[in-house]
Amino acid sequence: MTYFLVMGSLALSVLFTFGWALSRLLRWAASGFSLGGGAARGGRKGGRRSGATRSAGKAKAGKAKTGTAKVSASRSKASAKPTSEPWRITRLIAEWRSSVALALVASLIYLVARLAEYGISYRPPHTLPSGFDTLLIGLGWLSAGLILLALLQRLAAWRCR
Repeated sequence: MTYFLVMGSLALSVLFTFGWALSRLLRWAASGFSLGGGAARGGRKGGRRSGATRSAGKAKAGKAKTGTAKVSASRSKASAKPTSEPWRITRLIAEWRSSVALALVASLIYLVARLAEYGISYRPPHTLPSGFDTLLIGLGWLSAGLILLALLQRLAAWRCR
């Protein structure tokens, strides 16, 4: 009875996760393959300062610089690279907000399955059902891949800020 409860809840969790992923895929396909709307295509907008602020900043900078400061400032401007626009793949990955939730669900399912394996191994037969090891290996790799994808998404979101 315990086996059916554990395996049933595990199968229900896996089917729910795959069903949710399938529904998101179908919704994405029905919307015409757009991943983020117009916000990702617009690019960055730089902050603008008023003319008074700009001229006051130039006047202060002119008074503060000496001969050596001007040389070092010109060298630092020459060596500093302007920030480039993030690549398109980076912007697309940054829009996948569900990757963290999927990684969390997959990790919890994997941990529950490992706990069930531990509990089953101490039952009187001391043998796991056939295919349970394959299921655990698959869940482990799926969980690791989704965690990696979630970390990659967070890095891309940080880069696109």
